[in-house]
Amino acid sequence: MTLLAIFIYILFSLLVFAFAIATGAMLFAARRLQPDRITGHIPDTLILLGCKIRTRSIESRIRTAADWMKDHPDTICICSGGQGKDEDISEAEYMKEGLTAQGIDWKRLPMERNSTNTRENLALSHRVIASLGRGDSAIIITSAFHCYRAVFLGRREGLHCLALPAPNPRKSFLFFYAREVVAIWVTWLGEFFFRSNYRRPKS
Repeated sequence: MTLLAIFIYILFSLLVFAFAIATGAMLFAARRLQPDRITGHIPDTLILLGCKIRTRSIESRIRTAADWMKDHPDTICICSGGQGKDEDISEAEYMKEGLTAQGIDWKRLPMERNSTNTRENLALSHRVIASLGRGDSAIIITSAFHCYRAVFLGRREGLHCLALPAPNPRKSFLFFYAREVVAIWVTWLGEFFFRSNYRRPKS
């Protein structure tokens, strides 16, 4: 076996290992919602993470949040997401409109409209939670493949959080899955090399 063949074999094995570890993390995080082991109860604050408006992904997240809020009338939902260059409205506003269209009272839907990525979604939403005096516990609603990274980053931002997975979009699932595997490893490596301590958003 040549050195090139050995190198290709090792590289392929590492890629398979990387995908397997990240996939396991995604599947573990998308399990059925359970009470928070720290607080001992189901949080009454949701953080609804935005994504590109007018897509199957965001509509799935909105439906999941609406169903939960109808079953839990004391729950509020922070709609979190800024406005992209190709969007005519912020993701937060779009999700709030979608939830009110499904019968959810707009007073239960505070917004966070400045975030541009998942870490900012959670850090800025944490500030909103703190300003409302609702503690540090929250349920994050996002697509199933995104649950692990969202909870990981939420906990790094000082939140006691759980994930409530919205169904993945079928047609684009493979693309999002592959992208999320890369994002998980980038997040892990970034946390390991550059961020050793938990961050809490400034009040």
